[in-house]
Amino acid sequence: MKLNRSPWMAMLWSMAIPGFGQIYNQDYLIGILLIILEFVINVKSNLNLIILYSFQGSILDAQNTVNIEWLLFYPCVYTFSLWHAYNKAAEINLNRKGYEGQGSHAYSTRFNGIFVGAAMGGTLGIIYVITPGPVFGGIIGMLMGALIGEGIEKIVCLCEKRKILKEE
Repeated sequence: MKLNRSPWMAMLWSMAIPGFGQIYNQDYLIGILLIILEFVINVKSNLNLIILYSFQGSILDAQNTVNIEWLLFYPCVYTFSLWHAYNKAAEINLNRKGYEGQGSHAYSTRFNGIFVGAAMGGTLGIIYVITPGPVFGGIIGMLMGALIGEGIEKIVCLCEKRKILKEE
């Protein structure tokens, strides 16, 4: 039996290492898969070394060291891990309160726009934000993408509410 899980704690665990939030939620298969993906992408892209170079201010060394083909996977794996850990914990809590038999309407996922935007923005930031390097470019891209994704999600939700009100 799964105990109540804090969605924010699950997300923080996944923020530390992708997959740890899933392990916290007792979702072992996805958790182990995400940990393996994080490890492979980290090693193949030289992520630890480019983080070191970036924080030392050696942006040129970071750009010359990075294996960009592998690093492009990281924002998507990272943001999926955060999104999934948060929403799975919230779903576990809702199911413990007795909503299990009510199908897909019992729980609707949260922060979709933020995480989709962050994944897309992080990937684009790694590619196009050249001056601060791949690490800071990815971070800037993730932040900008999250803000844009949240804005788009709010606009879509507002349009849906207006459509529903118009039909009534």
